[in-house]
Amino acid sequence: MEERRAEEEIITQERERLNHWAKGELRAYAQGSADDVSYFDDIGAHARLDGLPALLEYLSALEGQVPAHDYEVVNPRVQLYGDVGIVTLQYHPSLHGVALQPWKATSVYRRSDGQWNMVHAHWSMVKEG
Repeated sequence: MEERRAEEEIITQERERLNHWAKGELRAYAQGSADDVSYFDDIGAHARLDGLPALLEYLSALEGQVPAHDYEVVNPRVQLYGDVGIVTLQYHPSLHGVALQPWKATSVYRRSDGQWNMVHAHWSMVKEG
């Protein structure tokens, strides 16, 4: 029961992040991140970003470059290891009904003081093949 609730809390938080991203509210994607968060992606964070200030600075620089769009989460999975939860999923965006480049993501959450905070995220494009 406790494990199921933790999985639901993590998925809810992940979906809230993705909703912000899909609205073009990129800085809001970082809400609920730990101060020591790390981040990679295939857009411009090829070298690891360390810490919430670095992530917010990066996301600020992208503001206006990601249009509001629809998306579907495909095959989400949460794995729990005590106070650590790992989310893996595919993110399939579309704009005006046209499918865009799909992404795969891994987010790591840590429970501290009863709250789940993202401590790491890694996004990469789904490659053909």
